[in-house]
Amino acid sequence: MKLQLALDLVNIPEAIELVKEVEEHIDIVEIGTPIINIEGHKAVQAIKTAFPNLEVLADIKIMDAAGYEVANASQAGADIITILGQAEDASIKGAVEEA
Repeated sequence: MKLQLALDLVNIPEAIELVKEVEEHIDIVEIGTPIINIEGHKAVQAIKTAFPNLEVLADIKIMDAAGYEVANASQAGADIITILGQAEDASIKGAVEEA
């Protein structure tokens, strides 16, 4: 079993401080959609750089342009990227191919 910390309503410095407090107890850090909307993928990159031993999940909820979105999140260091189940099959296929 893996334990995931979901971060939605913090900025990058606050996220780093929070993860420092619980790092030894978690396996995955989720960078939530609100953070990515405000800070961009630099939030993913900052957490992955600060905590390279933790998995980083980019909760970007992909609906379309999936290959492009997965490529950007991957380049930022995301280990896990979310796509919506209601996305078209072609989007899901594009996300999987890029991954």
